Amino acid sequence: MKTILLTAIIVFAAAGAYAFDLGGIFSGCGKPAALKDLAGAAPEAPKPGAVNFPMNIKPEDARYYIETKAPVVIDIRTAEEHAAGHLGATSLVMDYYAPDFKDRLAGLDRNSGYLLYCRSGRRSGDALQTMKDLGFTDIHHIAGGITAWTAAGLPVVK
Repeated sequence: MKTILLTAIIVFAAAGAYAFDLGGIFSGCGKPAALKDLAGAAPEAPKPGAVNFPMNIKPEDARYYIETKAPVVIDIRTAEEHAAGHLGATSLVMDYYAPDFKDRLAGLDRNSGYLLYCRSGRRSGDALQTMKDLGFTDIHHIAGGITAWTAAGLPVVK
């Protein structure tokens, strides 16, 4: 009798966990609880500059981040690329290909917020990883670079 009762409790507990979508604790499947709240709605996306805001951000989110958090905006393209058009909020131009690029990054204040961009997002993605390895925490880059920025209809300065 104890075995039947214990089995029934385990089955009902597993069914309850699945019904409440507790991340598939018993079955190893199901959606993670973080993907929806109890009402079933998706959670609101975090705002730029928030602790859990992604490092790779869309141009529109980058614009919001610039307007609300005033990060140090770094164009890591060459001087020629920068002269052809850049974000108006650009604070620094640091050529990714310069031999002292990593040293210059290492010399920046690790407590400030940073937004990096390049042409397509490849160089700024690599630089973002370098900054992460150096201990920076509030770092982001524009996914798709200035190409995505202009495709989104956002302004550039020439």
